[in-house]
Amino acid sequence: MRISKNIVAIACALFMVGCSYSSLRPEVVDRSDAQRMQTVIFATIVSVDRVVLSGDGDTGAVAGAIIGGVAGSSITDSEKESDIAGVLGALVGSAVGSKVGDAATRKPAIELLLDLDSGKTVSIIQEEGEYSFAVGQRVKIIKNRGKSRVLPLQ
Repeated sequence: MRISKNIVAIACALFMVGCSYSSLRPEVVDRSDAQRMQTVIFATIVSVDRVVLSGDGDTGAVAGAIIGGVAGSSITDSEKESDIAGVLGALVGSAVGSKVGDAATRKPAIELLLDLDSGKTVSIIQEEGEYSFAVGQRVKIIKNRGKSRVLPLQ
């Protein structure tokens, strides 16, 4: 019975990690944004810099804690020792999972410095996508619920 609980806990942790991905690529639009009016602003690119989006260590930490706790608690038959090993396993699993989750989910990105047609200069960071950007290029900025996507103006 204990082995089946362990398998279920590990499967749940892996499922949770798999569901946490959300794309930040400009050509990928959330389903909830379809058929919603969004604000459009026009701009010219001043600079394009490569950056790295940090990974999601939180999801890895949770998954690692669950897996570590389950694994730790199953190493002995003594209830007291099992509880202690479970806590230690969860702590170690959380630390390891956080590092693994961060490293596994890092993404190449770009920072675009933009001169808006209004005269204001802004910076927008987004995951690298299928579009290429160059200094002097005209772009459109799609704004919706506090998020902005930059796309080439064609």
